[in-house]
Amino acid sequence: MKKFFLMGLIGLVGLMGNVRADVLGEFHFDGTLGDKIGVSIEFAVNGDYVAVGEIVYTHSKKPIRFLLVGVWTGDEYMLNEYQPDGSVTGCLRMEIDDTTYNEPVLTAGTWTNPKNGQVYEMKNMESGSMSANNPWDYGTPGTIEGEYVFHQWDLSSKSMKEGRAVFHWAGEHSLLFSVNNDLLGGSLKNAPGRPAELRAYTYNTFDYPEANKCGYSFSACFFKNFVVLITSSEPETTTCQGKNHRIDGVYFKMK
Repeated sequence: MKKFFLMGLIGLVGLMGNVRADVLGEFHFDGTLGDKIGVSIEFAVNGDYVAVGEIVYTHSKKPIRFLLVGVWTGDEYMLNEYQPDGSVTGCLRMEIDDTTYNEPVLTAGTWTNPKNGQVYEMKNMESGSMSANNPWDYGTPGTIEGEYVFHQWDLSSKSMKEGRAVFHWAGEHSLLFSVNNDLLGGSLKNAPGRPAELRAYTYNTFDYPEANKCGYSFSACFFKNFVVLITSSEPETTTCQGKNHRIDGVYFKMK
């Protein structure tokens, strides 16, 4: 499988609107974070290694649900747990063996609190059947344009880092964009006279190669309420002329 660089995501193949993408994997695990916090975790992964699903806290009288969005890195799944406003409340890392056994096996997993760094090991994780929920709620051309925001706590500086992505139509199926990400230090705009071109048939994803002189490239995939951006070029392209250009992350659309 192809390796992408975090934190972010991307792309889609052959889908329209809310129709499900080509699915590389579906995973559902029930168990605990640490010894006491009951959880149910499920997500599906599409042809571009974007993972979308939910985590449900089952130890409460009324189950609490959060959106999960992440990516397969080549070695593990890295997903963030999101509040409705787009802020991150948990960071999950999961190593899954889905080839050796008859059903997927979680070989290692952790949940980390982004504000204090506290880590809970995933324990007693048993594979189960996927629910009827469809995580693939893609954006449509009529909903893509607008402003999106990024919020993530930075443990090293003990502060909330922000980001902003703005997309405007430049013609049929082409977009002008401007993105900045304080966590990663990246800032990018489309090159003059070269808007991003949405992929044919789906018109909810684009690839933007050679965004700077060092060859930095990224992709974007639009869902109903958020867009996921991921670096698609080699690590050496993320720093150009002394400046960072990574903009990976999940940006939630402003209402």
